[in-house]
Amino acid sequence: MFQVVKTQKQQKQFEETWEYFCRKYKWVNDPYAENGIRYMLLRPKEIKEKNSILGTIEFIPYDPINVNSTVEGRFKFSELIEIKENQDRVWEIDKFCLHKDFHRLGYFSLFFQIFDHHVKEHNPKYYVAIVEKKLYRMLKILLGPMAVQVGDPLDGPTTSLVPVMIYIEDIKNNTSLVSRLLSQIPDPQPTPKKKLAFNVFNGKKLMKMFRFHLAKIKE
Repeated sequence: MFQVVKTQKQQKQFEETWEYFCRKYKWVNDPYAENGIRYMLLRPKEIKEKNSILGTIEFIPYDPINVNSTVEGRFKFSELIEIKENQDRVWEIDKFCLHKDFHRLGYFSLFFQIFDHHVKEHNPKYYVAIVEKKLYRMLKILLGPMAVQVGDPLDGPTTSLVPVMIYIEDIKNNTSLVSRLLSQIPDPQPTPKKKLAFNVFNGKKLMKMFRFHLAKIKE
């Protein structure tokens, strides 16, 4: 499930979510592009928690002379032949994040519902982005040769950043890949690490009590 940001209320929700992650991980908060298209990834209905927003992503029409470009100032995508020849069908990806409690549970795959919607609405040929190394590895696992590192890693605030180009039109034309990406179902259990830590703590406490009472009985 997702929402396209259209109202002031939705924009405020997007900003609160994204800027929270910026503060937490010391990310750069790039300006909100006037022509950007923003999406919020929502929790599935079966997960009942106060905050319904899992993550965010922003798509911006690529413009190499845009002084506020989220990617061109860090890596010269404009020098790549594919970008030069198809500039009007290139989009930047920015403000791309997933809440840490939902990492490694399959929720990242829900972003492909958003990609599918954006592709159908705007027909991009390539996406370009500067992403954290961990995110690039995830894209590589899911997309294989259609997610390509196009330059050396860059220094980031907490981890290295990877300039990446996604061959989104090739993905769109690969019906079996699209079907697989859109059919992935995440684990419905939220924040498992916290629950596991609580249960393990209780389990250890109960075992300690059981051993104490068993020793008393043997006495």
